[in-house]
Amino acid sequence: MPANHPSGRTQRHRTSPIAPSTLAAFAALLASARLPRADAAYTPLKTYSGSSFFDGWDFYGHYDNLTNGDIDFVNRTDSSDLAYINSAGNAIIKMDNTSTVLYPNKRRSVRVQSQDTYPIGSLWVFDFVHVPYGCSVWPAAWSQATVWPEGGEIDTFEGVNLVQNNQYALHTTSGCTNSNSSSSNFTGTLTYGNCDTSANSNSGCTILDPRTSSYGAAFASNGGGVYATEFSKNGISIWFFPRANVPSDLSSNSSAPDPTGWGEPVARYGGSSCDVPTFFAPQHLVIDITACGDWAGHVTNTTGCPLTTDLCYTSFVLNSSNYNTAYFEIPSIRVYSNADLAANSSASATATNTSTSASTSGSSAPKSAAGRMRVGGSLLGAVVAGMGVLVGGWALL
Repeated sequence: MPANHPSGRTQRHRTSPIAPSTLAAFAALLASARLPRADAAYTPLKTYSGSSFFDGWDFYGHYDNLTNGDIDFVNRTDSSDLAYINSAGNAIIKMDNTSTVLYPNKRRSVRVQSQDTYPIGSLWVFDFVHVPYGCSVWPAAWSQATVWPEGGEIDTFEGVNLVQNNQYALHTTSGCTNSNSSSSNFTGTLTYGNCDTSANSNSGCTILDPRTSSYGAAFASNGGGVYATEFSKNGISIWFFPRANVPSDLSSNSSAPDPTGWGEPVARYGGSSCDVPTFFAPQHLVIDITACGDWAGHVTNTTGCPLTTDLCYTSFVLNSSNYNTAYFEIPSIRVYSNADLAANSSASATATNTSTSASTSGSSAPKSAAGRMRVGGSLLGAVVAGMGVLVGGWALL
């Protein structure tokens, strides 16, 4: 920089010419050096895997009073046949596919929520070998703040019935939006742009994955895949990688994932249309499987299931064999932190335990029914011929 001369004029210092050999050596040094990322690397924060997978989760232990599904979510004490570790060392979370359910009873299933919350500056990675699908089946892997909707919700994986494409979404208070003008930043198809829970029957701002391997039977036949959600002050980005295309830094033994090398995400939100620190608080991770309800129960005839004039409940829920594919198989769920992407860049992302004790009886309502309060509404959009996917708008997500 030029030095300020006492006279007020800028004094420029004369320097001797640099020898060509010195310039060449300096250029070689720069070429051989790996420039650091602008942001610090992600570091491991929490891993759910193996025999300890279910440590650190609360079981809902109540009927589905959030999305009006025909399900009783089990408590931890009664979960041994629906939430367990299989012979491969993977976690199984499933619907009951063996019990006889008599009218008007509900079928048993699982909803778990992490006791820890993960703040802005976190990256969570869902590694799934199999995801639930089938007529009336409505699974999701998502996150929500302790106070909903004020702290926001991020839907990483969600679908219904026999659809072939995963849907991503945010649910927030009024003011967070997404638009086609930002579609160059993600590869999915924007179906709704308003994230406000009070708009469009709480559809959220939704993006559809164009790949049929992202959900259902095709997902399973391809060996599953990995979903990664980056929760950054700069935006929320979600990637999906089929098993054959999972980056090496997202392998189970990787300690330093680097999203800058993954290409464009399939879904992205943020920027001036949705300031993440304004609309989002630390998130609990949630995995659940319900049946029928506000979304799956209204679109069975347009999402690959047999045409029926009967109720979703009587058509499907009473038949246990309908749920043979209604399960998650999960090698691991991993969470990483990056201090530079936290809401306050001077503070590192750390997991915070906000849990009360896990439900053990299931006889009383949970202390909090935050999140996923879906209400009935119009189902907008059209079914793509031959694909069985609703692309104009997946209402009631």
